[in-house]
Amino acid sequence: MTSISVIIPTYNVAEYIEEGLLSVLGQTCPAHEIICVDDGSTDDTVKIIKNLQLKYPDKISLFINETNRGATYTRNKGLAIATGEYIQFFDADDLLLPAKFETQIKIIEKTIVRPDILVNDFFRRTIDGKEEVYNYVEQDVWCAVMETALGVTSGNLYKRAAVLAVNGWTEDLKSSQEYDLMFRMLTKGSSVKFDGNCLSIIRERPAGSISKSNPGERWQRYIHVRIRIFNYLTENNMVTKDRHQCFINILFDAIRILYKYDSDAALKLHKQYILAYGQPKPSLITSKRYLSIYNLFGFKIAEFASKIINPNTAAVH
Repeated sequence: MTSISVIIPTYNVAEYIEEGLLSVLGQTCPAHEIICVDDGSTDDTVKIIKNLQLKYPDKISLFINETNRGATYTRNKGLAIATGEYIQFFDADDLLLPAKFETQIKIIEKTIVRPDILVNDFFRRTIDGKEEVYNYVEQDVWCAVMETALGVTSGNLYKRAAVLAVNGWTEDLKSSQEYDLMFRMLTKGSSVKFDGNCLSIIRERPAGSISKSNPGERWQRYIHVRIRIFNYLTENNMVTKDRHQCFINILFDAIRILYKYDSDAALKLHKQYILAYGQPKPSLITSKRYLSIYNLFGFKIAEFASKIINPNTAAVH
């Protein structure tokens, strides 16, 4: 039977951790082990985990960082301890549906070459309890990794050996962490399989998100990871027409969002990559109307027009 180690980094998640852990413990196919690594919580997170340990002493292990080191360091610490063939990296505020492991193990064991990354669809639950389905369509993996279409941390399963082969998570990266990880795994030849089932719930939190507190920095990190991906494809003669257009579209949309927070950085990136590499096409972010203005008058005028037409968003739809 395929074994799954669950690695849970925790930091001040007392409100969520019990329900999250119970969703892992309630799997129809039990986890091989559950490794909680607390990152210096100052609330009741550790107390709640210890109480659950008393009920499930053979399942839950708890390790504590003396100081706060960040989620990627904490995941790597759990990775060094884990012994399962596959890893479920699990964010403590998320939930797993009961049949997640059973369903994914069946998929893995029916596949001739076991995947290094098993991509799982998911439900996103907002603060007010509304849920939206996120489905991933099987496609060229290089376009998928640029488009953020290879799943999320609590949805995917990762083969432990493949993650160790790239030395785990990049510890000084504050966002775009999972796509940096998967990009590096792909450069080592990791295989990908799309699951096609919604088996996890990603819960929105009202606070504590880097993306909310530093959106400009987050979007710059997002952009630079995609530039690294495209540079890798270029250096290895792997750029196809579709991959080239995918890069331009993703980068252009991200630069447009960045412009809202840091116009100087956005203009610099636009000049360096969009003007040099090609013409963007319409997308969910960028409409034909926007591109008509952009092609006639340029980026700054198009963004100015965008704010006049739709001042509450970063895009003309």
